[in-house]
Amino acid sequence: MRKSRRPLVLAALSLLATAPGRLLGDEPPPPIGFAPASLAAHRVAEARATAVPTPVQARRWLRTLTAEPHPAGTPADERTATFVRDRLREWGWSAEIVPYEVLLNYPSAPPTLALDRPEPLDLDLEEKPIADDKDSANSAAFPAFHGYGISGTASGQVVYANYGRPEDFKALEGLGIDVRDKVVLCRYGAIFRGLKVLNAQRRGAKGILIYSDPGDDGFAKGDVYPDGPFRPESAVQRGSVLFLSLSPGDPSTPHGPSIPGADRLPFDARFGFPLQWEEGVETWEKKTGLKRAEYFATIPSLPIGYGAANEILTRLAGANAPGGWQGGLPVSYHVGPGPAELTMTVSTEYKVRTIWNVIAKLPGAVEPDRWVMLGNHRDAWVHGAVDPGSGTAATLEACRTLGQAVKDGWKPRRTVVYASWDAEEYGLVGSTEWAEQFADEVDRKAALMLNVDSAVSGPDLDMGGVPSLRDLVLGSAAAVTDPRSGRSLRDGWLEARRAAWVGSSPLVLTDPFWARDGEAPAPSGFVPQLAALGSGSDYTAFLDHLGVPALDVGFEGRYGVYHSIYDDFAWMEKHGDPEFLTHATAAKLYVTILMRAAGADVLPFRFTPYADALRSYVDDLRLLRARQARKAPAPTADEGFEGLTTLADAVLALGAEAKRLDEALDALGKQDGARPEKLEALNEALARIERAFLLPDGLAGRPWFKHAVYAPGLTTGYACWPLPAVREAIETDKPEQLKTAVPATTQALARAAAAIRRAADLAAQP
Repeated sequence: MRKSRRPLVLAALSLLATAPGRLLGDEPPPPIGFAPASLAAHRVAEARATAVPTPVQARRWLRTLTAEPHPAGTPADERTATFVRDRLREWGWSAEIVPYEVLLNYPSAPPTLALDRPEPLDLDLEEKPIADDKDSANSAAFPAFHGYGISGTASGQVVYANYGRPEDFKALEGLGIDVRDKVVLCRYGAIFRGLKVLNAQRRGAKGILIYSDPGDDGFAKGDVYPDGPFRPESAVQRGSVLFLSLSPGDPSTPHGPSIPGADRLPFDARFGFPLQWEEGVETWEKKTGLKRAEYFATIPSLPIGYGAANEILTRLAGANAPGGWQGGLPVSYHVGPGPAELTMTVSTEYKVRTIWNVIAKLPGAVEPDRWVMLGNHRDAWVHGAVDPGSGTAATLEACRTLGQAVKDGWKPRRTVVYASWDAEEYGLVGSTEWAEQFADEVDRKAALMLNVDSAVSGPDLDMGGVPSLRDLVLGSAAAVTDPRSGRSLRDGWLEARRAAWVGSSPLVLTDPFWARDGEAPAPSGFVPQLAALGSGSDYTAFLDHLGVPALDVGFEGRYGVYHSIYDDFAWMEKHGDPEFLTHATAAKLYVTILMRAAGADVLPFRFTPYADALRSYVDDLRLLRARQARKAPAPTADEGFEGLTTLADAVLALGAEAKRLDEALDALGKQDGARPEKLEALNEALARIERAFLLPDGLAGRPWFKHAVYAPGLTTGYACWPLPAVREAIETDKPEQLKTAVPATTQALARAAAAIRRAADLAAQP
């Protein structure tokens, strides 16, 4: 499911007073967390292990995994689960299939779409086979449909709504256009597709068509498949329309995991949940305590290609589309309504179906009850060569490597857990149900989660994660060479981030807001930061709900066939990674991260980067609020918000504690002979720090999300709103909510600072 973070990152870069010079030197930094006596042996084991992954093996795994369409819950999906389990067992892992019974929908008949006016015209919704790509003609592929969409027919005039964001509908209202009883046409991008459906149904639309515009991932970007990597006109983007920013997982069990005896909401075979009769809806709402229209789709939705969208847009009149709404089709975009009118039909069937997670372990020798986790989802809407097959191929190659390392004598200090999740594409279902079922055990044992979704769609390294893991992942990237450039992965990543910083940095690099006690503000500089994680992949339950530190690492590129039938093995061989060099490089990077995290004497966390990131997140809030204030007819001199200074003070206090802890950890790393009981207590304290950021009652209106620093935006679904309680109150202009959001967030930062202080005290003990 993972989409590129690049247009959405709020804090990939920072303008801060301190810069990690040791990360920017020519020599790779030494792995952190290792005592001198254990470092030499680790280097030998790591060097031997990173020579194991090969392009040939990665290609082999991908060819097998993409042999047939394997949506969640299908027999083909179960075959991939058995394949993954059996390979892991061959490589020395203990591996089991963990099934769940969850609510899923499949298409029960092909959808239809036809223009009724100005002249009748049936619109083609089938993806056209490519002559030299046999998989593109596979008749087992699901037709165009949306996971967790509903059955129904919608007829009416068409209104074009750009990306279907709240601000897009507001712009239509400014033009005097009401989408009530209309069919909305909007393009993919900017926000999660499920929120486009929610935004349309809130405004009374009868149905919604969502298409991939060539200006976003089609011919306006380059040659289309098969000649190039971008989306051809018949390609459709399947996907879930669950309201992901409210909560992920099986929507029929919102109060816990989908295990035998779970309290399951009453569901409907055609609509997911009761919809057809008003009395049935009222009864369902009284029983569940939920608002049906705010919980799940109530209008039919359908993904279409830009060939079909072009037929509609060429027949759409009304006002010219506002600035920024023009896409890549060779027609002047109008918003309607009229004269275009159409009818769409969607047929889907809901059942409780079985899905299959695979959970595997390599036991730790010293701390077996502390887990270093690696996760990737396995289900795909069709063949899924990029999403998620590249991730499964690369992580399987990493697991083969780790199994071989153990046979060669490597003994991980901590247990390595590999999870092959199912039903991610429907809404992170497999990972969420497992994390909820084993929440207490995850809380006790999980030290970190390395999530891999689409590992390879091109050659460019993309890394997101919590800031405490930045030095671990950058140090690991420094140890892996890009086979095409001959440079370390770290150097390429840093060069791109620095270039972006140069292009966006302000003229004045000092900010008196952060100065305290009469000190002059320190000049700021370039500090690399990992992309902030929101949602859209399987780290969500672990980070946003349970407070497990998480990474999300992959390689990106020119990729335009997302969630279509053309995301297959032939596309990967032609355009994504023809030599499978990047797959092998990804496996090497994952192995390096995991061996360092599982093998270090002390968990390889550093918290000064967290304080740096928090400062940048507060600055994002300051800028957002200032822009709001400047829109007012009579702008005020005060462009801040109530509690801003208190929030900033909490960040500075956390930064002071983080500096002390990092210095103590650096000093400890130069010593041998640390007492085992000290290391155990220190690692426990380090593992608990991220948990301290959790809000006991969760976010207002969406309590499943509990992290005070990371959550998807209420109106974005994918992209993160750092410091989400405060950000949401500002974004939605709710001053009363802000009065509770700032203290709750400040208290969470104070709890985290106290947890950091406890760890620093332990690290400093003899």
